[in-house]
Amino acid sequence: MMRAIENSSNPSGRRRSSTPDFDSGRTSKLPVVLIVDDFAENLIAMEALLRCDAFDIVTAQSGRTALDILLDRSIALAIVDVNMPEMDGFELATLMRGVEKTRYVPIVFVTAHSPDVSRMFKGYEVGAVDYLFKPIDEQVLRSKVDVFVTLERQRQQLLQVERMREMFVGILGHDLRNPLQSILTSAERSLSVAQDDDLRKALQLIRQSGQRMARMIEQILDLTRIRMGGGLAIRPAAANFRRVVEQIADEFSGRGRALRLDFDGDMDGAWDVDRILQLLSNLLGNAVEHSPPGAPVSLRIDGGAADFVVIHVCNGGRGVPSALRDALFEPFASSDRMRGLGLGLFICRQIVLAHGGAIEFESDDSRGTCFHIRLPRRCAIEAPLHDSRGDDGRSEPLRCGDALFGVGARPSRRGVILVVDDDADVLDSLELLLTTEGHEVLAAADGDAATKIVVGDRARPDMVIIDYHLPNGVVGPLVVRRLRELLNRDLPALVLSGATADEDAVRIPLQNSAQLGKPADVERLLETIQRLLAENAAP
Repeated sequence: MMRAIENSSNPSGRRRSSTPDFDSGRTSKLPVVLIVDDFAENLIAMEALLRCDAFDIVTAQSGRTALDILLDRSIALAIVDVNMPEMDGFELATLMRGVEKTRYVPIVFVTAHSPDVSRMFKGYEVGAVDYLFKPIDEQVLRSKVDVFVTLERQRQQLLQVERMREMFVGILGHDLRNPLQSILTSAERSLSVAQDDDLRKALQLIRQSGQRMARMIEQILDLTRIRMGGGLAIRPAAANFRRVVEQIADEFSGRGRALRLDFDGDMDGAWDVDRILQLLSNLLGNAVEHSPPGAPVSLRIDGGAADFVVIHVCNGGRGVPSALRDALFEPFASSDRMRGLGLGLFICRQIVLAHGGAIEFESDDSRGTCFHIRLPRRCAIEAPLHDSRGDDGRSEPLRCGDALFGVGARPSRRGVILVVDDDADVLDSLELLLTTEGHEVLAAADGDAATKIVVGDRARPDMVIIDYHLPNGVVGPLVVRRLRELLNRDLPALVLSGATADEDAVRIPLQNSAQLGKPADVERLLETIQRLLAENAAP
């Protein structure tokens, strides 16, 4: 067989195509598969076996040419011949693992040698994920490539989700707060000079509404950080709890309420002061709002223990409604949207958990409501709290371990979720919710579209969320059974229905599934998704 010589007019060794070359300024978003072999005939044959519309193919006839391509383009998979002159496949893989951009590119080695354990181990040591042996079986080649192309597509979609999240946080953190600042500043300035009582009332309403909106924005930002980051980041520093409380006491004493303060024992420790102020502001604000006029609100700090302090926030009046008690610390639990989004106590709990502490409450109509918070004096971390600083001199964000109290943020699994619903609004809202939660979403309007995603697009969802009643009399559980046959596995399913779950379960039983009625509670929906993903996770 004649050895191929690289074309000097095409020094990169890439396949020429009538379509534009996309990357760095290109418009194609298709994954790219790189084939490296010093024989042109092998490149042509391999390319012919793989050519399709699902991904692009680039080729190289030497290791050096392959490195140029790898540094220039984002590669989903590199199929590399082991035996090449000048630089063999093992040497190319070693160089790839030494460069940040190419370190994690999957490598499948191609060899004409019969399987040799020591040689295969050498390949795995330099970064191979698999081997192909000549003569190459077309079906085996295609299936291996499809796996890595799918993974690359999912990676790109997750990157897009991350960019959307950053854009969302940027809009909240900058684009909305800037005009809000102007509104609040103008209201304050106008209040300082306004004499007319009606005008002052209107300006005070503008100020109060603006401040409420600012709190909502901060809460949504915190919720996003918690959901995407697995908990709140904190910056602990040495502090005295009495002085922390004094920063916020005047705010509530000025509301015409008697704020009773009580300090006992050692008040020194290390906490994130800004977050502690947020915690106390939320708890005291709730206590003031939910107690009768003139009723006292008490804040007691017990520093008698050596390793922790205990905070008690109490108010009189009616207790927490029994319907809310089990979900009091869950997001959006409040039924009073006039006072806020229902995120305050959820964020309070996350602040306490981030410090390695615990929070609980007791409530009844005769004694009112008391919140009890136990905070370690220092977070359970190895390095000194005040020595953890970044290049800019600021303390690095820390999450305190939960070894002290055995508590922590709820674990979260992310997956590829196929959503099937013929209601476009439901489809869009579910896609937005799940994308915000970090999942990759595949959307289909009916069973045929879902089948096409699995068969035509070769998608491999981790679970399916499907409407029970689909167009043309089709029911969701039957679509799930069809998808399971196509995927050859017990795909977990969450069935949503306008009818009762019991009615649908009697008609079409479905294993490895859950059913929720519409409209589904968001938290229960997310918890059910997490449960199904966890139960079906690979060991």
